[in-house]
Amino acid sequence: MIDAPPYAALPDPSWAIGKHAFLSLRALRRRGRTEIDPIARRIPYQWQGSFFQDHDDQPFILLHNSAGGFVEGDAAELHVVAEPGTRSLFTTTAATKFYKCEAAETSRDLVNFIVGEEALLEYLPDEVIPFAKSRIERTTRVALHASSRLFASDVISAGRVSYGAGELFAFASMRSQFEVRIDGRLVVLDRLVACEPEDVAVLPRLWGGRTHLATVVAYAPSFPHDLVERVQERCEAFGGRCEAGATLIDGVIFVRALAEQVWQAHEAVYRIWETVRPAISGKPARRIRKP
Repeated sequence: MIDAPPYAALPDPSWAIGKHAFLSLRALRRRGRTEIDPIARRIPYQWQGSFFQDHDDQPFILLHNSAGGFVEGDAAELHVVAEPGTRSLFTTTAATKFYKCEAAETSRDLVNFIVGEEALLEYLPDEVIPFAKSRIERTTRVALHASSRLFASDVISAGRVSYGAGELFAFASMRSQFEVRIDGRLVVLDRLVACEPEDVAVLPRLWGGRTHLATVVAYAPSFPHDLVERVQERCEAFGGRCEAGATLIDGVIFVRALAEQVWQAHEAVYRIWETVRPAISGKPARRIRKP
């Protein structure tokens, strides 16, 4: 790891080894491209470097928590500072799994991005899978400058959909929050709060019998005037097994999709990215390769 800049997030030395994963990264312009410097790390987060899938100046970063999932009170924190003018894409190596918490401890996951002037952030993680009896608290925060650009997604599954006869909505509690700020002003606050059995019990009805919830947020200082209409047309083309809708509020495109299968949720995210990416990053979407 390199010397930490004064604004970098750092781990607490008192944390138990292996119970509190931590990764602090900085994206900066160097040698005519964006490069990623690791500032601090604690296992089970691993640092695997970055690769340039598009063969240009934008690195792709695979986030890898080698624990395989969250167990009984585990915690993880990812902190990324994207300096002005940088272009970066973050994804995960696999789904994020929250295992059962028999001692009623809550597992916590925090993802925090700070995006500088005229910087581009693309964040496309795999789905979150809550196992039976899991207790989950997860927060994703993105702080943008008005000149920044963003494409971010979030996919939550109802549980281990294909386990045995299906393990759906069997988690004990979930508090999930996705927020985006522009110049300090809160523009997106999306919450799923189901902390009591009766809260969890109504989710199958609220999700319309589907088992995967996908959320997409896209922002740029300006969009083509018909972009949100094109996104909505793409949503309407998904078919009955994946119902989706798009809206534009305060310059932010927000999309919600409900799908029967996880691949349908991810395909919806990709098709929206395919529609929006040229306006955000100036290049077409390509399937992300994960070594």
